[in-house]
Amino acid sequence: MQILDNFQPQINTAEIRKRLHLSADSPEWQSVENTVQEVAGLIRPKCAYKECHVDQKDDKSVTVEGVRFQSRVLRKNLEAARRVFPFVITIGAQLEETAAAQSDYLEQYYLDTIANVALQDAIQSVCARLREQYHLEKLSYMNVGSLEDWPLSQQRPLFSLLGDVEEAIGVRLSSSMLMHPSKSESGIFFPTEVSFFNCQLCPRKDCSSRKAAFDREMALEYGVAE
Repeated sequence: MQILDNFQPQINTAEIRKRLHLSADSPEWQSVENTVQEVAGLIRPKCAYKECHVDQKDDKSVTVEGVRFQSRVLRKNLEAARRVFPFVITIGAQLEETAAAQSDYLEQYYLDTIANVALQDAIQSVCARLREQYHLEKLSYMNVGSLEDWPLSQQRPLFSLLGDVEEAIGVRLSSSMLMHPSKSESGIFFPTEVSFFNCQLCPRKDCSSRKAAFDREMALEYGVAE
């Protein structure tokens, strides 16, 4: 397992404003922009990852260095992959705790949105580092629990593949397979020629964090459409 903890992603304020549905010249946005600057020091990203070789593939699962992952979508995404990069990333608990301590629910919402965007920015920073380090043209990733096809129960094998994640970056699994701190994500980076987003296979509407439109034809191709 390797650790990245010496990076500070640029916080995408345009994405924060988009999620909050605020205009650039509104007083509310000016206040949120000031808040972003004030809490930037509370965002402390760390990532645990591992370069792994793919051992075996069958119709609905992939085995990575002896650990089996059950997912039709992951299997299809790794069709041409020989190596992958399982990961767990977090921005720490400080911003989350600051939000929880707020008595103003709107301020809580603003801070939660800032944290969510910061986490996505941290993932993109790690993705860029891996591309550079391993000389890869393009990487995509799947998150555990992001689709019914790859449920949260698969957190346990992912964590086991990496090692002692809690000791390394302070992220632990609950009995229900949720991560603490909650502003954390886990998954697998994989080399690809065509970008993949979990959102392309998710029909859920009105999702503020959607990165791509639902693609029914793609969902049918992956065997996850009803």
